[in-house]
Amino acid sequence: MTGLNLFRVICCAVALFVFPQKGIAQMAMTYDEYKMKLTEQEQRLEGLKKSLLECQTASNDLSNQISSLDTQISEIKQQVYGLVESDEAGVNEYMQELGRVESRLMGLRDLPDDALFEVRDEVDQIEARIPELKADKRACFPAAQAKLASIDQLFEQVKSRMPRKRVRQYSVVRGDNLWRIAKKDDIYGDPYLWPRIYVENRDKIKHPDIIYPKWVLNIPFGVDLNQHLVMTGENLSSIAGKVYNDVTKWNRIYQANKTQIFDPSMIFPAQLFDIPAN
Repeated sequence: MTGLNLFRVICCAVALFVFPQKGIAQMAMTYDEYKMKLTEQEQRLEGLKKSLLECQTASNDLSNQISSLDTQISEIKQQVYGLVESDEAGVNEYMQELGRVESRLMGLRDLPDDALFEVRDEVDQIEARIPELKADKRACFPAAQAKLASIDQLFEQVKSRMPRKRVRQYSVVRGDNLWRIAKKDDIYGDPYLWPRIYVENRDKIKHPDIIYPKWVLNIPFGVDLNQHLVMTGENLSSIAGKVYNDVTKWNRIYQANKTQIFDPSMIFPAQLFDIPAN
């Protein structure tokens, strides 16, 4: 065997012994790295568990604080309800009434003039109710204040459009006279109000006892602001009681209408009086 061949044999023998040992070493290093990674993950998991426990503790603390605040809020509500002499149901009922008034005023605002005139009594009732709603102790709540402000604005819009006087036409038929026309249920329902028809149509009616078929008469309904139409059975004191809530102020009405009142103790249906501001 030559020297070169012997060297090759020796190299092969060395490779058989060295290379298997190197593969084992590589396997040992990979396992150590795995153990290191596992240890790191276990430590991370322990940290997460600790953080979770801290979050649960904080959550429990917050729940206890919220429960305590709910109790305090409930106690404060009861104190507030006591101040307004009501309870939660009473406050809700009051707010619902405000909502109904607000909604009704929205509807009234959108009515045409003729339809609005027909509900003038309802408008007067709402006008009388608004001060009562404002005087209610439950009006102190912010939500109630906002509703009342809206109601005031809507009522002013309705009031500005409210026609206090309306005129419709009536065609005279055979047998009619002013007394019978005024007595009709769809006119005044009161025959003693015939002078009002006469005054409204003086350009056509020369004598109140003489009217003719096919004449078209203007029939006035309602009155202008700051006026009062005398009805059967009224006197100056009763009128003052209605417009001023004070019967002793009848003389103010008398003084403002002396040209048509010859005796304060004698006034007549269908007279239209000016009412001085209170």
